[in-house]
Amino acid sequence: MFVTTSRDPSSKARRFGRALASFLSLPYVNRGKQKPAEDETWLVVVEDHGNPAGLVKRSREREERLSFQLLGETEARRLKRCVPKVIGEGKIARPLAQFFELEWLGEAAPAQGRIIKAASGKIEFVDEGEAKFRLKI
Repeated sequence: MFVTTSRDPSSKARRFGRALASFLSLPYVNRGKQKPAEDETWLVVVEDHGNPAGLVKRSREREERLSFQLLGETEARRLKRCVPKVIGEGKIARPLAQFFELEWLGEAAPAQGRIIKAASGKIEFVDEGEAKFRLKI
């Protein structure tokens, strides 16, 4: 799986795509006119009026969408490679873990390392106790 943007992305969408790819320890690819190969899965950052507004998970078999509003700005610095885990209430966190193809640790999991916290109406991306960015869903 890798992260990319639409064909002609805004700078905010590119910055968010790179930050998300770094957080998830996935490669970020400038897509251009490419299409996914048979066995590839893409997370495409989609935008609304120049702002990141969702992710579309595309593979040959299907397409899933996660709509959101980005709260605040994203940092452009790279993170060391580490696969995050998802924590939070099952009805929210479990589908999120499946969308990102990550492990769901449950509701009362320890909040250490790199985690994605899913709560009612928001998703928080946290690395070593520091929130990197937040999404309103």
